Amino acid sequence: MTPYELADKVVLITGGTGGLGSATARIRLSRGARVGIVDLRPDTPEIAARISSSNVVGFTADVCDRNALDDAVAHLCERFGRVDIAIANAGIMGQGSTLRATPAPAIDKVLAVNINGVVNTVNAAMEQIIANQGQAVLIGSVFAFLNGIGAIPCAMSKAAVEQLGRGLRVELAPPTAPPPPLPASP
Repeated sequence: MTPYELADKVVLITGGTGGLGSATARIRLSRGARVGIVDLRPDTPEIAARISSSNVVGFTADVCDRNALDDAVAHLCERFGRVDIAIANAGIMGQGSTLRATPAPAIDKVLAVNINGVVNTVNAAMEQIIANQGQAVLIGSVFAFLNGIGAIPCAMSKAAVEQLGRGLRVELAPPTAPPPPLPASP
């Protein structure tokens, strides 16, 4: 399998200051991409500058705030000219507990970040992805397929992310031959 060419691509990564997001940013950068990282941390711009002062830019934003993501995409386009790939990586697990013992606000937060945050990320970058024949990458979890005991809200949200990805695969697929015309009405 030939690796996807990343030279001169522009990649947006949410949850980009630590863990998987930071590693993803560094790997994309090493393969020639320019990267925009989005994270809640107030020092996100400084973290980005430490990774690369010329090829990485950071934005402090909450994925639950669609306007903030729209602004991050706009700034990334101003800096690097476009967005080719949006990686919806930001997510939270919440506290491990039974559903009965989990406070409603904690459930709401997991669902807001893990579902709405992914939808907001994709929607904010959608026009750029389409215009540049790019990609949306949704970071899910094995919880999309396995029992989520002790983490039911997280498992629910990751199943939703899986379904979003499946739907986008169809919605954004390149057009094929047009369907045959419908028969004329009698």
